[in-house]
Amino acid sequence: MEEHHAAELVHVLGNPEIWEFTWRRITSSEQLQHLISSALADKKDGSQIPFTIIEKASGRIIGTTRIMHPDLVHRNAEIGCTWISPNFWRTSVNTESKNLLLHYCFEELKLIRVQFSIVGDNLRSQRAIERIGATKEGILRQHRIKSDGTILDNIVYSILDNEWPAVKANLQYLLNSKYR
Repeated sequence: MEEHHAAELVHVLGNPEIWEFTWRRITSSEQLQHLISSALADKKDGSQIPFTIIEKASGRIIGTTRIMHPDLVHRNAEIGCTWISPNFWRTSVNTESKNLLLHYCFEELKLIRVQFSIVGDNLRSQRAIERIGATKEGILRQHRIKSDGTILDNIVYSILDNEWPAVKANLQYLLNSKYR
């Protein structure tokens, strides 16, 4: 993610459907701009690695995702803050982005563990992560509070380095068969 992506990201992420199953309540372009500025600041200090998702065919920005809390000493990180235009839900976009991020985490950064945390009522995202082969580890009960006061659980999934070859093969299978 770069600063010049901000205006298009604000437009793409302005769809309220994107925020339905998050603890955040994003209702204005100012909030989106702040979110993007924070991601860029986190990139600068090394606490997160944000990416812009760009559709290959058109070159349009269609979402964003991140590697969060990369810990090169203990060799783990979390993939999250994945927000994609609803026009690209149930396409190969999320699967392709997870494939690229996991490849980077395991094969470039040499991590031993990658984690995903998903809000408990976001069944679509849970199914997507389970489909690629992540292991459900547990539930962090009452872990997030939405702006309306709703208390949410977080479901924790992970992929370990010794599981990566099977997950990688599964991702390739999904990308070569389901979406082509």
